Amino acid sequence: MPEHPPLSSLRETRQHGPATFPCAFYRADSTLVPSGVPFAVKHHWHDMPEVIYFERGVYQVEINMQQRTVDRPCICFINSGELHALISQPDDYQEQAFVFSPGILRFDSADLAEEQLIAPLLAHRLAFPAFFFEGHPAFAALESCFLGIRAVFYRENTNFPEQLTVRTPAAQLRIRAHLLTMLAVLAEQHLLLVREPAKDPRIELLKQVITYIHENYRSPIRISELADIAGLNEQYFCRFFRQALGKTPVGYINEYRIRQAAYLLRATDIPVSEVCMECGFNNFGHFAKEFKKSMQLTPLQFRKAARTVLL
Repeated sequence: MPEHPPLSSLRETRQHGPATFPCAFYRADSTLVPSGVPFAVKHHWHDMPEVIYFERGVYQVEINMQQRTVDRPCICFINSGELHALISQPDDYQEQAFVFSPGILRFDSADLAEEQLIAPLLAHRLAFPAFFFEGHPAFAALESCFLGIRAVFYRENTNFPEQLTVRTPAAQLRIRAHLLTMLAVLAEQHLLLVREPAKDPRIELLKQVITYIHENYRSPIRISELADIAGLNEQYFCRFFRQALGKTPVGYINEYRIRQAAYLLRATDIPVSEVCMECGFNNFGHFAKEFKKSMQLTPLQFRKAARTVLL
């Protein structure tokens, strides 16, 4: 029986920004990838809240096993600890997101904002609502704050790395100011949610299974291993997994491996045969078939197209 990972190890391990100012910005744009490739973020979670701006495109967004179609401009909040994933329709999308620690908003003085808003956010007693679509009374103000934050990150990162960060004092002050304004808008309109302390055991099981897949996708993964982690028999586990995520465990594993392979093909010069083995496929024909089914291109075609886009 595989060793079960502790819950503390299930979160995303990426560092979002410098330790002194944990805040980072990310972007996805269909013009920056080969044609026909959707933007996909696999199921994960992290300790920090995330704010996403769906500027253009159509997306399927899942938060804690609840799915929603986003087909018009939308500001979306992901709270700490929420299991989430998204995928766009290919060819025409533009999405940006920033992840931040509420700790960057703290005041030294124990004023009402600290007592009633910031401290409860840090303690997970308050939460953000999930979706604000264009036309919602708060959307324009939240969008303005988001665009202000984006402008600060863009000024500080003219070469547009994968993760945008800010390090100058003025930029950090401006990020704080926009975030505080965003929080004020939500507070004024009584939109912040009192968070329930109870956790959904199904989501906690999914976190454990998904984390095991993410940590072991390079090696063979048996359904029996995943069922043992969830504490279920194989038949019930497969039904539970499909009902929760809309795909079989094998389908999810293959999709995750393909996404990792796409990153290696785009970002490295590793031979395609080695990418195949590195991402957990022990049969090149199977790898090529699964890759083309997911990306509409062979691995070599994808690598060539990705390099053409980057030129």
